[in-house]
Amino acid sequence: MAKRGQGEGTISKRPDGTWWARISLGKDANGKQKRKAFYGATRKEVQEKLTAALNELNTDTYIEPSKMTVARWMDTWLKEYKYHSVKPHTYESYYSMAKCHIKPRLGQTRLKDLRKDMVQRFVNDLFTEGKGPSYVESVFRVLNGALKEAVDGDLIAKNPATGVRMPRKEKQEMRILTPEEQLRFIETAKLYDLGEVFILMLGTGMRIGEALALTWDDINFENAEIRVNKTQTEYIDPHEKKPKLRLSYGTPKTQSSYRTIPLLPQLVEMLKDHREKQNAQASEMGSAYTDNNLVFCARFGTGLWKCNMQYKLMQICQKANIDGLHSHCLRHTFATRGLENGIPLKVMQELLGHSKISMTADTYSHVLPDTKRTEVAKLSGTITLGA
Repeated sequence: MAKRGQGEGTISKRPDGTWWARISLGKDANGKQKRKAFYGATRKEVQEKLTAALNELNTDTYIEPSKMTVARWMDTWLKEYKYHSVKPHTYESYYSMAKCHIKPRLGQTRLKDLRKDMVQRFVNDLFTEGKGPSYVESVFRVLNGALKEAVDGDLIAKNPATGVRMPRKEKQEMRILTPEEQLRFIETAKLYDLGEVFILMLGTGMRIGEALALTWDDINFENAEIRVNKTQTEYIDPHEKKPKLRLSYGTPKTQSSYRTIPLLPQLVEMLKDHREKQNAQASEMGSAYTDNNLVFCARFGTGLWKCNMQYKLMQICQKANIDGLHSHCLRHTFATRGLENGIPLKVMQELLGHSKISMTADTYSHVLPDTKRTEVAKLSGTITLGA
């Protein structure tokens, strides 16, 4: 039997146990009453859909599903479904991809008219125009996420992005420091203010965001270990009146990114010396210094910007006569040296914070033993192939 609450429209339970609701959208050009129905597994689910539609009707922002464009839905999906549910820098990337790629190419298409071949062409065009396979896949994931939500919201019957094929990824060769370059890099980094950031990354495999988010309570000098439990990101809130670049400190990328990394004795001593220098600087700055407990910080105690640190890394590399290096190469070098020196793959997975051991194995397959060659070598002397 239909139940009506104050201002909520009509909600009914269906014979199969699911729920549905109806609201009136006024009359069409012929004077016929227009209605919209919502369906869901529970009364609460239907109520939420109904309440959202009523709010839009009351503020004159409601659009009939048949007239909803891809652009309008992307705006709704971003603001209503993602703004408060993902990290700020993630939201910024979603917003940027929608604004720069999805809306200009597909935005004027009505949501109900979007077809699989149109989405496939969209993906192909991005790749043809020079966007890398990983970036194309990221843009597609944003579109696909919005379309899945449209299906859940009964705006479209099925997701037109289902089954769309991504461009093939070519495995890129990693830039890894040779042992000689590694020593040269360390000696040169010591000459630079905050060069300790890069030496620590090289000796622990930490990501740059993890290193810049470190606080002194993350370092256990007694046990010679470091805890990774947060990361630093940079973002812009596109909905602010005057958007500005901000620093954010939040949870790591994945659950497996929470980890404890043993510190080499040289790193322990380096960090102790760094802390002494930082304390002396804070004392010199007096009230102008803000103690945020950061291991690595700017002159006044504030967080460091990645772009500035990347520039410093470039300066170190130029001084050391090392080409083609970016911050992630230090992480790759750490893993490569470790595996070359016998650290088990499982241990390296944990040190790097990879969610799956297959990720570590695939990334560093160039270091791992050639198992096939080793196994075939065992056949020596057991198979005669003739002269």
